[in-house]
Amino acid sequence: MSKGTSRAVQRKRHRRALAALGAAALAAGLAAGTPAAAEPKQPDGVPVACDGKVYVSFGNPDQLYTAEREPGRVRFETLGAPTPFLYNAIGVNPDDRFLYALTFGGATNELVRFDGNGDFTTLGAIAGLPKAVYISGTFDDEGNYYVLADDTGQIYRIDVEHRRVTGVVNVPELADPELDVFDIAFRDGFLWGSTDSGAITRVDIAQQSVDFFPGVLPGGEDFGGVFVYGNGDLGFFRNSGELIRVRVKNPTGSNPRFTVLSRQTTTPATNLDATSCFFDSSADLAVRKHGPEKVRAGERVTYTVEVKNDHKGDSSGWSLTDDLPAKLLDPSTSTEGCGITDGLLSCTGGPLAEGGRVKITVTGTAAKVTKPTRVPNTATVFGDDEDPRKENDKGFASTVIKPPHEDGDGAAR
Repeated sequence: MSKGTSRAVQRKRHRRALAALGAAALAAGLAAGTPAAAEPKQPDGVPVACDGKVYVSFGNPDQLYTAEREPGRVRFETLGAPTPFLYNAIGVNPDDRFLYALTFGGATNELVRFDGNGDFTTLGAIAGLPKAVYISGTFDDEGNYYVLADDTGQIYRIDVEHRRVTGVVNVPELADPELDVFDIAFRDGFLWGSTDSGAITRVDIAQQSVDFFPGVLPGGEDFGGVFVYGNGDLGFFRNSGELIRVRVKNPTGSNPRFTVLSRQTTTPATNLDATSCFFDSSADLAVRKHGPEKVRAGERVTYTVEVKNDHKGDSSGWSLTDDLPAKLLDPSTSTEGCGITDGLLSCTGGPLAEGGRVKITVTGTAAKVTKPTRVPNTATVFGDDEDPRKENDKGFASTVIKPPHEDGDGAAR
């Protein structure tokens, strides 16, 4: 699902302005005896929340959930009641902020709409859409709904208001069952997904082509739910019970770079799907790091890292990474939601209200040195939401390690 870019927000404001103008034009038209053109009707019901919400569906019968991010894990909270049919390919329409899906397993594939309470309306079949299993779906920023027919390589563009296919993206490589994609999410003009071998896929809609980037995710099973965070990172729900967050540098380039930022445990699920809505979320997260100015080799070292929500709204969640110095031996942390693997500290946190803060503690032992040695260290926070100020996303600390029996300050390099 589209993360809700600023362009999409501007389009929404533009539509509201047009609606206001439309009302004025209607009044003027009636006065003149000429009716004005009507705006598209907003669906009945409450739109879904777009303040950093991630939506997930799974099970048989199918159930819609919100994915509540917490330190180290994701908790699924039910939204509405189970449906009497199976569905997948969920996505949030930026034009009306309702969630849409396609049924499968019946006589036809029918379009279903969910409101903010999880109540559903079956809208009916889509003109021009062949019967197939559609488990991958998303909306772009213009309100087009894309669904991938499993094992065919055919991606259909759908106008949900009029329930009709408006175009086809033909990607023959995706017809290979070995290259199955189990969900797609829209970002920067591309449809992103993954294969069960752990390769990230990037479908160029305009060029009708796909690129595969192997080795980013662990292989061996499906990633049934894919979504985009408000800051542009990709989220991959693994069916066995894990959410993996991936940062993409140079996403539109020939050689994008992928970094796994964090992993959170979830409930294992079948028929898993995911989408997100970040239209209304923004938070200015900042990180500060503190450590001793000087220590002697062999002494214990303690760093504290503080994540703070400075202002600009509540945060719906965050991740933090810190590539700890090689001269900090046997690093450990007891902070909930944090872990250290091969010297890399990775933490995840849940919602953080404006002004709220979380403290992370890391300890280790200063390594042996033959002369005073300066050890720099930087921690970086990645908010789930759009961050209006990125210059305070890093926290820096520097410690000088001195030989165990050296007198005086000495020189550090």
